[in-house]
Amino acid sequence: MGITQQLLIRTTLLLTACTSFGQATAFTQYQSGISDSEWLLSGDIFSCSLTHPVPHYGEGHFIKEAGEPMKFILQPQNEKLGPGQIYIISQAPDWSPGVKPETLGILPYPGYGLTVEVGGKVAERMLTSLDRGRHPVVAGTAWENSRETIEVGLSNINFAPAYSEFRRCLSSLLPVNYDQIARTAALFPLNGVNLTDRIRARLDLVALYVSFDPSVGYIYIDGHTDAIGSRRDNRELSKVRAEKVTAYLLEKGVPAEKIISRYHGERYPSTTNNTSKGRERNRRVTIRLEKADAG
Repeated sequence: MGITQQLLIRTTLLLTACTSFGQATAFTQYQSGISDSEWLLSGDIFSCSLTHPVPHYGEGHFIKEAGEPMKFILQPQNEKLGPGQIYIISQAPDWSPGVKPETLGILPYPGYGLTVEVGGKVAERMLTSLDRGRHPVVAGTAWENSRETIEVGLSNINFAPAYSEFRRCLSSLLPVNYDQIARTAALFPLNGVNLTDRIRARLDLVALYVSFDPSVGYIYIDGHTDAIGSRRDNRELSKVRAEKVTAYLLEKGVPAEKIISRYHGERYPSTTNNTSKGRERNRRVTIRLEKADAG
């Protein structure tokens, strides 16, 4: 890192230190150099991770899980940052002297060697900053000295090729994860049995996820009705609804041996049958995914 950039970082942090850190008198900086800057990619269709080791501090991780927003996690090896506010700052590259740093986010930090985690737009802007040749910096008060500022920088050296692979990994992520798809309720109109476009779209996601996750051992399909009508008719109606969902999943390639289809009529309402809204929620087929036993 050049002298100009160091001065930019220190000037910016000194200004914020006046209001947040007290009169900071010292800076300790952690950042990889030209010879040891690494960006390590790992991932599959469920999660993508881009890891950056920071010498003598820990690791920074950009993580995107299927169906979830991007997040950045700074994992320390020991207690270096103390309690207070954490600043996420984007610094200009060495070849752009005079370009002002940009504050990407400010968040509270309890200290005690915990991770720093930011998500959503801030994490995305950190990646964009690196892609533009800038250096995101995480800064806060030192653990052992409240008058000292700790700076943890993410080097953009060797970032571009790893980021290119990271984006390819992102493009292959499933649209949902297990927690998002493990419980689904398909609602039906009064006496209705046909699948709506909305139900089909949800079942498409179920079938897609199951096709890629061999750990899903069972899919429980349970048909239900509201309390209107006779118990015999309701039981038959719930059966038809469950069979409609089952047939659609089979059509989409879900193995028959994974499906356990049941029907219950009005026996297990999810809410009251005394209101129209309650009855609407009870006219349903639930689709529940379960992992196979580890054994």
